[in-house]
Amino acid sequence: MKSNHIPRLLKLAGPMILSASTITLMQIIDTIVLSRHSTEAVAAIGPSGMAVILFQGFLFTTSGYAGTFVAHHHGRGDAHGIRSSAWLGIHVSLVAGALALAAAWPLARLFHLAGHEQEVARNESIYFLICMAGSFFPVVGSALAGWLSGIGRPVIVTGVTFVSLAVNALLAWGLVLGEWGLPRLGIAGAAIATVAAQFVAALLYLFVFARSGGLIDAAARRLDRAEFRRYLTLAVPLGLRVGVEVAAWTVFLLVLGRLGTVELAASSIAFRINGTAFFPALGLGQAAGILVGHARGAGKDDEVTAIGWQSLLVCEVWMVAMALPFFFAGEPLMALFAGSEPESAGIIATGALLMKFVAFYCLFDAANVVIGCVLASAGDTHWLARNFLLCSGVFLLLLVLIAALSPGIMAEWTLATLFVFATALIWYLRFRSGDWRNISVLKGTA
Repeated sequence: MKSNHIPRLLKLAGPMILSASTITLMQIIDTIVLSRHSTEAVAAIGPSGMAVILFQGFLFTTSGYAGTFVAHHHGRGDAHGIRSSAWLGIHVSLVAGALALAAAWPLARLFHLAGHEQEVARNESIYFLICMAGSFFPVVGSALAGWLSGIGRPVIVTGVTFVSLAVNALLAWGLVLGEWGLPRLGIAGAAIATVAAQFVAALLYLFVFARSGGLIDAAARRLDRAEFRRYLTLAVPLGLRVGVEVAAWTVFLLVLGRLGTVELAASSIAFRINGTAFFPALGLGQAAGILVGHARGAGKDDEVTAIGWQSLLVCEVWMVAMALPFFFAGEPLMALFAGSEPESAGIIATGALLMKFVAFYCLFDAANVVIGCVLASAGDTHWLARNFLLCSGVFLLLLVLIAALSPGIMAEWTLATLFVFATALIWYLRFRSGDWRNISVLKGTA
């Protein structure tokens, strides 16, 4: 008789949903505030926000994979392995933060080559530059949130998330619009608010880790080069997979931006609204991944299949519940973000149509998210990276052909929906095959 893993999943999922949703919630807050500032700023936060997630997504996915190592060691009952795994994520964060700081300015200049209107490109460049320069904070936060989740203490992650969201909301309102005696900085204020909130979250995580003795544990802190290489061998492909996915959607937005500011703004808002469905689903997927890590670490591979399918069922129920308002209430949802600029009516009308695409592909995205997380936690990161690279390459090639031969928002969004469906089907078939059983995460496991 198969075990029911849903109660454990839901217990873990609530805090992890909040953690996974942090960045998109911050960008939703920024979008709402910026809609009171200018249409150009709202249009800009779509591509620039996706670009931030593109680079930071690779970095904090790589550092956050520490949570998978922690979960496997937790399943084994290895206390030293748990703390050492957390330090693997911190070491990655230190390197990643320095690289992001060095790359921030040259990468920000690329927005001026995208062919967008001058004011939109300027806003894109500013937002990206500030957020990228502060990348160390969300990256180290991801590593330590992974440590807490892996040992079954995600409630602390919830508390840190609430604090960081409050900091972001207050500072964004003050710095974007010049309230409470603060300077009116527009989109730069939104970026500063986001980085400040991530800084506060990182400090809180480091405080909790220090209280546990993690910072002064010299044995755990010492870098084991062989284990670090093993960690990177599994974590970097997963980071690349996430990076390639976000890159594909960033290019998608950049191509849409050539159709006009209204089309870009509507698509940007549609992605922000879609985040309210996607990131909670990602939290469910990450919770499923933790359960998989505990099971595999304890040598209970037979439980993994049941964890995967039960988690997918829960996620599908969530996605259906979100798809209904997306489909039937697209116009009022878009109106929340469109502001009162002269272009707002066009943005709302276009966005309401796009929300129907979002509602449809949400139904398939559940498999993308949950099965992808389960396979990653099982250690199947190389297969995920290779196959997503291939799928994304096909998607971008077709997107470029459509943009060159018959550009139009309907054709491009139809292609995007087919892309989501195709990857979901491929992930499903891989998990069903059971080939992930032949991969080990920790040394000495099969």
